Amino acid sequence: MFPEHCSFVINKEKCLLPPEFIMEINDDKNNKFMVGLTCSGHKQKLEEKFLLLQRNKQIPQGEIVFTAIKVITTKCVTGNQEDKDEIQLKRL
Repeated sequence: MFPEHCSFVINKEKCLLPPEFIMEINDDKNNKFMVGLTCSGHKQKLEEKFLLLQRNKQIPQGEIVFTAIKVITTKCVTGNQEDKDEIQLKRL
């Protein structure tokens, strides 16, 4: 499970938009480090912030990669009578 909101914070105010990208750092040893989630509106600003953190050696060096988040939904089975009836109908 991912957080519901973008990782961007400015003046102690969090972005309330849902994340659209996973931000990772790929180092030269082929290790990946997830560093945050971002909406499309803050993607550039967060990349600039992480490049600065890399220059200051506060986070690992490497390529910053953005991967689009794919939303997957499922229908929850709660075990109520409607679910039982649906299962029976599909078995017949």
